[in-house]
Amino acid sequence: MSRIRTCLAAAAAIVVTAALGLPAGVWGAPKSSLVVVSGMWSPPNNFSPIYTDSSYGFYPIHFMFPGMLETRLENNQQQFIPALASRWEVGADRQTFTFTIHPKAAWHDGEAVTAEDVLFTVMTISDPKTETNRGAEIATIAGLDTGGKRAPGAQIGFRILGPKSFEVKTKVPVDPTMFLERFGSNVYIIPKHVLAAVPPDQLSKHPFFQRPTVGSGPFKFVQYRTDEFIELAANDNYHLGAPHVRRLFIRIIPPATMLAQLQRGDLDVTAGFGIGEILIEDWDSVKAMGHLKRISFRAPGYQYMLINFQRAFLQDKRVRRAIAHAVNRSLLVSQLLKGEGELAEGPIPPTNPYFNKKVKPWPFDPARAKALLQEAGWDPNRTLVLRVPTGNVLRERSADIIRENLIAVGIKTEIQKSDFPTHIAAMKQGNYDLALLGWTGPTDPNVASQYRTGGVYNYSYHSIAQMDQVLDEGATTADPAKRHQLYDRFQELFADELPVVTLYYPNARTAVATRMTKVLTDAQGLYDLSSYAWLAGPQ
Repeated sequence: MSRIRTCLAAAAAIVVTAALGLPAGVWGAPKSSLVVVSGMWSPPNNFSPIYTDSSYGFYPIHFMFPGMLETRLENNQQQFIPALASRWEVGADRQTFTFTIHPKAAWHDGEAVTAEDVLFTVMTISDPKTETNRGAEIATIAGLDTGGKRAPGAQIGFRILGPKSFEVKTKVPVDPTMFLERFGSNVYIIPKHVLAAVPPDQLSKHPFFQRPTVGSGPFKFVQYRTDEFIELAANDNYHLGAPHVRRLFIRIIPPATMLAQLQRGDLDVTAGFGIGEILIEDWDSVKAMGHLKRISFRAPGYQYMLINFQRAFLQDKRVRRAIAHAVNRSLLVSQLLKGEGELAEGPIPPTNPYFNKKVKPWPFDPARAKALLQEAGWDPNRTLVLRVPTGNVLRERSADIIRENLIAVGIKTEIQKSDFPTHIAAMKQGNYDLALLGWTGPTDPNVASQYRTGGVYNYSYHSIAQMDQVLDEGATTADPAKRHQLYDRFQELFADELPVVTLYYPNARTAVATRMTKVLTDAQGLYDLSSYAWLAGPQ
């Protein structure tokens, strides 16, 4: 009875807090078992499941908008677990995929999640007027082009079989694992009954995506205090089970203060890889804190430097190779990461089953860099702009080393820093010479959205015909062994052409309060829907 009274009292306090719209009693004071606070470094651009363009956006979206499936890598094999779908079948032709939506899956306003919602999501993403970055995830569906768009009047490979079941057909036989990850896990379903009347060309600016009050995940949107925190509430009707945690806050916290917040107990879990990690200099301090679990793992991502191919002087392969030789990437790993990571050789990390071990790194060789620049007729009076987003301290520090390295071989370089949304906007506008960025997953090696001509994340604006051909074949080849050969070839081409310079594969360094259990602390666990199972004891 005492336990029930405690919970009721805490719940009442939360109701008052929510009514006031203030987080008092959530941090800055002991928390009950009903409240959990997570932290990430930068704010989201928006909450659009079809348009947010960073992990800062996808982190809160994962709590609110599931796809059909969740993906997990176990023993180097990709596994799929139910999310909105309770069942799925792969046809013998490797072109036909049938999904059954969980009978109890419902939107936060009580409407059922149906096959009509899935069709609406696909039709919205594939509409040429819709601003979205999910096109690559559906591009293999029959009737869509390589960008996932449909021509006027085109019939697409989607058939509704019933209120809760549908069939998707691809253009050609495909690797089922690729399709299930792309369409099953990376397409987040949006509510037709809320958004159907919004013209596609107005969707990206619609207020719903700043205040997404109708999702279908384990947590519901409550409020967003710009640049301060996001507040989510438990969805009691979540079809996989009501969350034990009643309120989840995601705070926007500068990296330098994250340790102090953890130490005080104001923060329970860091958002993790690339968006909310423990700083290297604080890593040993966390180990000494008895109320925290320190977690480090090889993460499915990398840090890299973009090279803007819109600049004619950067289209010369000799210049790109000179830049690769000039940057002391081993120093970045040894000095910045202190062993928590390794040198990057390409966009498919060693944690991925498709990693090509035969690709050789570009060694640090300033003399060779100078010779290549001289061959290319480099103008020593030209100054390059290296754009760097604030938030990820390791990345910011790496910029200083890179700048010194480039100047040492005769490339004048100046650093421009900005917040993450401004940085991404500059990438999209091509307003940079060099730029630092990071990337996480997916497990499937189809990286066409970044490295194919016209890819939605191809911020280098490169167009390399051989790479395009290999990526197209890889996306439409059903035999996994043949795909492996194709992506081995892609990684060789990548190393030769250098559309970007990959820098390092950092380990993920995160912390979770010991009062929390059932938190999956692996490469994907902090981002998936298992949050409905989280348990938190009182502080």
